[in-house]
Amino acid sequence: MPLRVVYLYRNLTRNLSRTLLTCCAVALPMTIYVLSMAVIKGIDRFLDNSAKQLRLVVGHKTSIINPLPRGHRAKIEALDPTHQRIMSICGVRWIGGTVQNEPHPLSTLAVEPDTFAQTFSDYYLTTEEMADWQRNRQAIIVGRATAQRFHWNVGDRIQINPSVPPYTPFEFKVISTAPKAIDPITNICRLDYLEELTKQAVTIVPEDWKLQGWVSFFFVKCGSQADVDHFRVAIDALFAHSPDETRTQDEKTFINEFIKQQFDLPRNLMILASLTVFVAIMAAANTMSMNLRDRMNETAILKSLGFSGRVIFGLIQTEGLALCLSGGLVGALTPYVLFTYSPLRNFTVPLIQTLEIQPIVCVQAMGIALVIGMLASAWPAWVGLRLPVISALRNLE
Repeated sequence: MPLRVVYLYRNLTRNLSRTLLTCCAVALPMTIYVLSMAVIKGIDRFLDNSAKQLRLVVGHKTSIINPLPRGHRAKIEALDPTHQRIMSICGVRWIGGTVQNEPHPLSTLAVEPDTFAQTFSDYYLTTEEMADWQRNRQAIIVGRATAQRFHWNVGDRIQINPSVPPYTPFEFKVISTAPKAIDPITNICRLDYLEELTKQAVTIVPEDWKLQGWVSFFFVKCGSQADVDHFRVAIDALFAHSPDETRTQDEKTFINEFIKQQFDLPRNLMILASLTVFVAIMAAANTMSMNLRDRMNETAILKSLGFSGRVIFGLIQTEGLALCLSGGLVGALTPYVLFTYSPLRNFTVPLIQTLEIQPIVCVQAMGIALVIGMLASAWPAWVGLRLPVISALRNLE
């Protein structure tokens, strides 16, 4: 076995607890990096898929919490009398909701039933599901991740407490869990059923609440990307200087802005990953500095025996690279194995059904671990390179 390999092995195993703790200090940031990138790439895929749907989102210009009159739909449809460029328009109202004894809020939308299937063709409803949707006013399409969390199945009757007036529980019948839909979280119910229930409860609802004939957004399905670009401007021009002016965006931009306004998960995850990598550099640099200080006499003896400064520099650098690469390997492979081959592969996050750990991200993490090793051992290696033999040997006494 080469002398340098033996020397490296002896150095790494001399203080085993220090070596293991340093590997863990590198492995944890690499795990955080891999998971963060998996979430960020998953959100990017969701946004890219949204862009492919060629949908515009029309909301109130002042604020997304202000509703729009349902009469806007006919005016928008009139922009394309041939219906070749505007394929369909669907009004949507957000009702949120919760389940009894469950603190986490739901994402539930009430939609106009006649145009939902055409506007949101990416839900891929079957003929039977479409028939149930049209026939049953209490029909609800439950996101597959939401269905899995609450153990809901097709045919179940469920109850949701809305987050908007009249706040009375709504009863629904699950007709689909949308297994092929891009969005695995959101539930879809019929707007006419919501308005029917709110009309019955009008005596207990404040009169200033706009419950009838209003929607939160209009989703406009276009025929091509050129149509998306054209009507994004034309719709806002149509309602300019009206009491209910609009702000129209493509769906990808709308969702991306909503994410940033609510929690800006990609940015926060990048900050978290950067901070943990910085901590790993500090931990590894501290370990390499202690190793050099503990073996200062050995380094001086090696130089006195004829080992050049470059060899000493290379030995210290190799030790730092091996130490950090071992930690990076553990930190990168652990989430890959857990989220690919264990029950954690069904773990969900907002907008993402499952975390897909791509091998290229693991390779990037190990590359970062190598950079950490180079940076952490740079100063100790430089000290070893410039170490005066005579002054170092005096410390042997």
